[in-house]
Amino acid sequence: MKNELKNKIIYQVFARNFTKEGTFKAFNKHIDYIKNLGVDIIYFTPINEIGLINRKGDLGSPYSIKDYYKINPELGTIEDFIDTINQIHHAQMKVMIDVVFNHTSHDSILRNLHPEWFYKDKDGNITSKCSDWSDVIDLDYRNNSALVDYIINVIKYYINLGVDGFRFDVAGLIGLNLYKKIKEEILSTSPNIIMLAEAIDPNFTNYIRSQNLDAIDDATLFNTGFDLLYEYNAWNYLREYLETEDLNKLTSFKVLKSYEFAFNPNSSMRIRGIENHDQKRICEFTNSKLKQRNLLAMSFYMVGPMFIYNGLETKADHHLSLFTKDLLDLSIDKKWFNFVKKIINIKKDITNLNIIFSEVDTTIGEFLIFKNIYNNSNYGFGIFNLKVRSQIIKSNFLIDGVYKNLLDDKTYEIKNNQIKVNEPLYLIKIN
Repeated sequence: MKNELKNKIIYQVFARNFTKEGTFKAFNKHIDYIKNLGVDIIYFTPINEIGLINRKGDLGSPYSIKDYYKINPELGTIEDFIDTINQIHHAQMKVMIDVVFNHTSHDSILRNLHPEWFYKDKDGNITSKCSDWSDVIDLDYRNNSALVDYIINVIKYYINLGVDGFRFDVAGLIGLNLYKKIKEEILSTSPNIIMLAEAIDPNFTNYIRSQNLDAIDDATLFNTGFDLLYEYNAWNYLREYLETEDLNKLTSFKVLKSYEFAFNPNSSMRIRGIENHDQKRICEFTNSKLKQRNLLAMSFYMVGPMFIYNGLETKADHHLSLFTKDLLDLSIDKKWFNFVKKIINIKKDITNLNIIFSEVDTTIGEFLIFKNIYNNSNYGFGIFNLKVRSQIIKSNFLIDGVYKNLLDDKTYEIKNNQIKVNEPLYLIKIN
């Protein structure tokens, strides 16, 4: 794992919907805007040619890929993509792309060339392990060194174009033999390549294994070369709490989150954030501006890089469609935008490289408390109010003392293990 990623800002771009034109050329005009946010890494959702057969919507999902080597012509040409890479590098940011190696479109060129590389049902029909993924068919990595070699060459191709990292879609469903080969053949010679896994959530893991199929656990993904994993290890419980206000769900989230580091290798990291192309916007979970600010600040507090889905910084209020044109609204809510910038600046502070551990309070209540521990034994508290009004929080997890809140530069006191909380707190002890 790369310690230098701890204080980085990753910005996810859905190029089709980022601009009216939906092209790399149009996106290039916004590179300075993203740079000025404080972003270190721009990550693109899949950029490859999309299949036609069983396509969802009029434009299709970018996760239903026909040819790994071809750029989606709606976005531009390979030369356009290379120019975008170069412009991002010129702005001193890195480029990551989404790679979808678990499945392809039904009309994938690989289906014609190598039908033996695909997963088949008991009747011998090429299919997907997930019945509702009707626009894709799954690759089968079991005892398939030829497929592994093919994918290795695809990765090398994009590295040679200048790509700095990869986000592996549904990483837990891809063959372990591929990851071992990547570690041996690519990461051994290109150790700076960033590896991000969309680790599947525990419920999905259980479903896949109940079908007598393989699903890779998070610890194994870390041990086979991934630097970062998605934060899905406990996400379902937080989502269910936000949708139902069932306090039991929030408590379950706290308990699972408290074991995050125990279940994974030392120094392992996850990206921090609520929003991405698969999840609701923060504003879709609650209309309370107070709760929105607390959720935003909470989502980025624990150790690990900050993950921004395009539009979070402008308080975009709806989930963008994967299957049709759905233009992103980048008109700025100035107060929210400045708050996001403040959090970005705090996350980018070099002292965050010294965080070695994040603890989670499991006290029952409509709040979340995290404790970041530094390698010099210093610590800080993140305290987040999930009510729509202020509250007094009491927990033995809290340590009495006088603290500075990095979010508003005001002084707060924890006394008798309690504190009155309204707005989110990033507390550093001063006395």
